[in-house]
Amino acid sequence: MDHPNEGIDYEGAWDAYAQNWQSLHPELEYIGDEWAGQGAGAACSLAEYEQLIETQFIAPYIRPDHVVLEIGIGGGKTSALLLNYAQRLICADISQKMLDATQARLGQERVEYYKLNGISLDSLPEQAIDVCFCYDTMVHLEPRDIFNYLRQIPRLLKGDRLCVFHHTNVLSEFGWQKFLKELEINLRGKRHGSAFSVMTNEIMEKFLRELNYRVLLKDTTSVPRDCVWICQAPPMER
Repeated sequence: MDHPNEGIDYEGAWDAYAQNWQSLHPELEYIGDEWAGQGAGAACSLAEYEQLIETQFIAPYIRPDHVVLEIGIGGGKTSALLLNYAQRLICADISQKMLDATQARLGQERVEYYKLNGISLDSLPEQAIDVCFCYDTMVHLEPRDIFNYLRQIPRLLKGDRLCVFHHTNVLSEFGWQKFLKELEINLRGKRHGSAFSVMTNEIMEKFLRELNYRVLLKDTTSVPRDCVWICQAPPMER
């Protein structure tokens, strides 16, 4: 079955965001510094939010010998944190401008960059990655797109096969308010690529169970609007 040419333009939306970012946030140093956790009820400042991400979702799981894949790098905010812990980091994004911004921030030492097409993860190395980290990215992906990535990730992993997945929960109070705020601009089947998805914890749990991920932690309190899962991906069938 051919994939339709029309759909949610994630790539165009995030290329445009990166293109216009400096004029919108001239006071900030890096793309992503504006995502400081306030809207998610998680933090009151960028420093506080970065500390939360590091102490809750990076430090307990990333070891110095790990190769980490980050899907959806958004300018490199969490990439910079991950690089402090991992042996090597693979940055993957649908937006070339976001990849360029992250490369300008992190350089090329211990970092590789991969452009995605929004459908396939075939460009990424198989069975070469210890941890898949996807934070502040699935909040923008429709459920079908999340499921599509989840079913491809296991063949990329080896060793510990750990995954950190973060998505929005429209049934939380913060999530519901975000849904209402974006309602009028996403009607009649239209959907901007940077809008938040209509996602729930129950849908994600179904996805993970059907794909044989082992759930190690389901965190609905650290980021009250959202949900963060620590999982072990199933081994590749031989």
